[in-house]
Amino acid sequence: MSVMTGRVLRAFLLPAVLGLGALSLASASSADPARTQQAVQQETPAGPVAAAGLPFGFYVGDDQQPTTSHVAKLGSDITFPQGRFDGALQGLSGRVPITGKLAIPVTSSYFVSFRFMPATGTVELVPDGDATGTVEVRTGATTNCKSVGTNLCGDSDVTSKMFIKLSDVKVDGRPLEVGPNCRTAQSVAVNIKALMPLGFPAPPVKATSTFTTPGFTGCGVREDLSPLLTGLVSGPGNTLVTHLRLRCVGSGPPPNGCGS
Repeated sequence: MSVMTGRVLRAFLLPAVLGLGALSLASASSADPARTQQAVQQETPAGPVAAAGLPFGFYVGDDQQPTTSHVAKLGSDITFPQGRFDGALQGLSGRVPITGKLAIPVTSSYFVSFRFMPATGTVELVPDGDATGTVEVRTGATTNCKSVGTNLCGDSDVTSKMFIKLSDVKVDGRPLEVGPNCRTAQSVAVNIKALMPLGFPAPPVKATSTFTTPGFTGCGVREDLSPLLTGLVSGPGNTLVTHLRLRCVGSGPPPNGCGS
């Protein structure tokens, strides 16, 4: 591999690695802040909720704080489109289990290296199972939930795991053959701890996480590019920041219920 190719890869990897941060996420985006309905779960009996689970939905990222990942080794950021985190609480009292599905859209990255060499590529976050964790259910708009201003809230500790997959890489308009299976060898684990509102009106909640990027595997067609990608982007100290904005809660009809 030529020196220029190595430099070009470095330029592209900046945005690519950042993509791995975005996976985390479990987060939010532009829900209508004008919603003034009370939390659906406050009106739901604890018994049925514990049996079936209380559905909820959050937007991940908004105009004020898009989902942004910073790659420590490259010193660069990448911004992802708005995503969603939909799940269910298995109860409304004390610390209860939570499960959910995080969906972050595929993003195209663009970077100019050496002020003249453009590099582009596609970053895909592939889920490795459901997000799981626990939530400590709290009540009191002026006490335990004061920071979010709702009568019902949850102190969450949730982990989402996703593989980072790279494709359609081009350097100066020419394809760089990373192949169809270029991704992290292990999934990236992003842990989110935040006090989440579970009622309306709900303000956006800022969530941050620090994670380690695993090594890459399966990259390259004519030559193995995995070691190069690993050396350039893998390692600890990467961060993810996003806004979580409540979209729906309970099984009632839209716009504030998660039912159909």
